[in-house]
Parts: sequence; C-alpha cells; structure tokens
Amino acid sequence: MVGTEVVPIDPALPFSAARKVAVSTHGAITRTISDPYSLERTAQHVRGDGREEVGIMLIVRGSGYIEQGNNGALLHPGDITFHAWGRPGAGAGLDNFEELRLTVPRNTFLAHVGNMYDFGGRKIAATPLSGMFAAYLQTFASSISDMSAAETGIAVEGALYLLRGAVHGQEAPTDGELSAEAVRSLALAHIQRRLHDPEFGPNSLAASLRVSRSRLYAAFAGGEGVAATIRDARLDRAHDRIMMMRKAGARIASIMVSCGFTDPAAFSRAFRQRFGLSPRDLLAQGAG
Repeated sequence: MVGTEVVPIDPALPFSAARKVAVSTHGAITRTISDPYSLERTAQHVRGDGREEVGIMLIVRGSGYIEQGNNGALLHPGDITFHAWGRPGAGAGLDNFEELRLTVPRNTFLAHVGNMYDFGGRKIAATPLSGMFAAYLQTFASSISDMSAAETGIAVEGALYLLRGAVHGQEAPTDGELSAEAVRSLALAHIQRRLHDPEFGPNSLAASLRVSRSRLYAAFAGGEGVAATIRDARLDRAHDRIMMMRKAGARIASIMVSCGFTDPAAFSRAFRQRFGLSPRDLLAQGAG
C-alpha cells in the first residue's frame, strides 16, 4: 500500500493478498482480502505524500486492530473504523481478513461527518444503523465501476449521510483525559501490536500509552487484569498460528518465540491450562 509499510504478521506463514480499487474524483472504494498482515504509517510516510484523506473501513471477515493517536480498538466483522491519512497510525489483520474501504478527501468528510482527526482509530460497533451503512457500502462497491461521475458523487454523499447517522449520539474523543473505556480499548489494540516482544508487559504498556499504571489497572478492573490479558492474548495468537500452519508443518518453537514466549515448558503449561491440550497435541490433531 502506498504510504505505509505492510508486512506479514508472522514471517513463518505463507502470505497472499488481493485488492480491487475503483477510483473517482469524489472518493475511492477498495476491497482487500489478505492473509494476516500488519501495517504502519509513520511520520515519514505522512511528510512524504501529504495525503489529507480519511479511510472509512468496514470489516467484512476476520479480526484485526487499529491504533491512531489516542484511539485504538480490536476489530471484528461488522465493525466500522477510521484511519486519518494525515497522521501516523498502525493496524493489522490478525487472521484471514477482508475489508471494504471508502476513502474520501478531508474536506468532504468534514462537511458531512466531522473532523477526521477526531475519528482516526475509533471503532463504531455493529448496530442497526451501522448495518445500513455497511449494506449500502457493499452495494456501492459493486456498482461504482458503472456509475457516472455525478452518480458517484451522489452515492458518496449518501454513504456519508448514513455514516453520520451511525455515529450520531456517540461522543467524539477530545484532547482531554481519556476515559477508562478509551484506555482499555487502546490498550487491547496495542497489546496485539506488541505480542512478539518478550519484554512487553504492563509497565511498557502504560509507558507506550502515556498513562499511569494506576489508570491502566483501573481500566482493567473487574476483569482478569493487565498481565493476564497480555498472557492470554499471546496464547490465543499461538493457538491461531498453530491452527493455520498445522497442515503445512508448523514449528512450535518458532510460533512460541513469535508470540513473545521464551520458556518452552512455561509456554506448554500455560497453553494446556488455557486450551486443555499441549501445543504439540493440537499440532498432532491436524496431522491426523
């Protein structure tokens, strides 16, 4: 993707992707189908191309995450999220992933929805109104190649009208202190980004998010806690990688390291406790 650095989320996995793009003066529709990947748009990318657009993304299949500024979220089918191209950000598809994206200029988004920088990294979960936008976007994507310029402009305006309805009543983030819900959402996205790092833990998470440990722990109060959330995310990713690779011949040690574990015995013990069988037992099921 131009203006971003895209890499497979696990170099040991085979990787393939396909993309269809329909471009007009009013906006672009992109459908992407991909194996797991991660991408980052850095400050250097932003300075290099000067793009002032916003991508409105509908998650069709799979799961992923997005981070931008003080916003971030885990993504699942039916979710709508935003990426403002004028600022750095990061994201990923964590398994076999399909995304439909409407990209519009900053001024168009501002006129119909709001300041794109208030929305970058936000997630609009599936609701009846967001479902209407999703259905409209699917139809728009299948028809745009046959539309005139005037028809495309009308269709973009209609999509943004439905989007405004989907986000109406939800408070846009401000430059003030993040709510506990916002801290948790951003933390869950950042955890997915850092699972490969064995040194990553609650302290480094708080430092990365620029919040105090007390605010971070408060955001996870009533649940498993921060350390357990990180551990379980590592185990879940290892489980997913073994499932994806077991027919092709997975290497448990390689998957273990890519998920941030350094002690094979501790990894196997924690894996069995969470899933009821060892990594090698799961791998053997695929071979059988």
